[in-house]
Amino acid sequence: MEKLTWNQVLARRLRRLHVTDPSAGLVDTAGRLVGLHAQVASSAELIAAVRTPGYALGDTATALWTDRTLVKTWGMRGTLHLFPSHELPLLVAAWAQRQWPNVNAAWERYHGVNLAVLQQVTEIIGQVLPGRVLTREELLAEIAREVRAPGIADAVRSGWGQMFKPAAAGGLLCSGPERDRNVTFTSPRTWLPDVSWDDQPDQHTALSTLIERFLDVYGPATHVDFSRWWGIDAAKARRVFKEHADVMVEAEVDGVACWSTPAALADLHEHEGDGASTGVHLLPGFDPYVIAPIGHRAHTVPDGFIDRVSRAAGWISPVVLVDGVVRGVWSHELKNGALTITVESFAQVSAATKKAATAAARRYGELFDAEPRLAWG
Repeated sequence: MEKLTWNQVLARRLRRLHVTDPSAGLVDTAGRLVGLHAQVASSAELIAAVRTPGYALGDTATALWTDRTLVKTWGMRGTLHLFPSHELPLLVAAWAQRQWPNVNAAWERYHGVNLAVLQQVTEIIGQVLPGRVLTREELLAEIAREVRAPGIADAVRSGWGQMFKPAAAGGLLCSGPERDRNVTFTSPRTWLPDVSWDDQPDQHTALSTLIERFLDVYGPATHVDFSRWWGIDAAKARRVFKEHADVMVEAEVDGVACWSTPAALADLHEHEGDGASTGVHLLPGFDPYVIAPIGHRAHTVPDGFIDRVSRAAGWISPVVLVDGVVRGVWSHELKNGALTITVESFAQVSAATKKAATAAARRYGELFDAEPRLAWG
């Protein structure tokens, strides 16, 4: 079994996540990360921007609604992401493993519908959306013509999108462009005319590919880490890892047993002479380096500060990263052409770190066309 150190692992994650090794373009960035987290649209932009030197604010909107090289839909953990359009058939094939929620009595009480209704809604969506772009209310009208369940209107109107997520996982629904400040939905099979579904892989092949990519970019990791990232329970993840063991190899990180890939281990050996210093970075909210793997947080977030990073309602703070470890959180305000970045550090910060953080802030100054000023708390 390969024995690794956390310094090696975190340095490689920063390379693979395009933090220390910049990306060539927006679609490449979204592909490497297996989607840009887009529950908060502005965070998706900043996640892409800090990794992609040529990125300008508004590029994601152009890629989504003009070029259609990105697609917005519910992905891992049932959260909105921006994915490369050409990868959607692969993702949909893999999502078949977790398309339907675990519907029990508590789920039915909370959402007001049962599994049969959810399946009927999904079927109707697949029938009415091709070639059309509908608002939530317009889509509800189509559904209500067929579904008589008493709680259907409230369920469809819910901003959490529970009635739409199985359709998204099945490749029947994605987001369309806003219309009069209303969200819209359409079928990716007609919205993305340049995407071919003819060569879509089977579920096993697709899931193997996604597991391998997860371990390559986010790993080494455990089946529990994968369960939290993918959105299934740990027992299912353990079975999935057994079924796809041919794409992974065991590794040990400072005594912790994990899974990696042969290519990842070869890359680690190639860089084993590199130093532990990976610099100072200002990562935006919901950054993938912080989100996954969950098991790495014990080594990336100091004791006593996890609540400052992973906050209530799943909110992930923007963070100050020093050599792969979170040393503070930050926020920004753009007012009257001035960009103020306020840093709340977890401990005393050296002059060298402050200087490096000021340099990192220049990227945000470029994006907002304003001179950045750092205020340390």
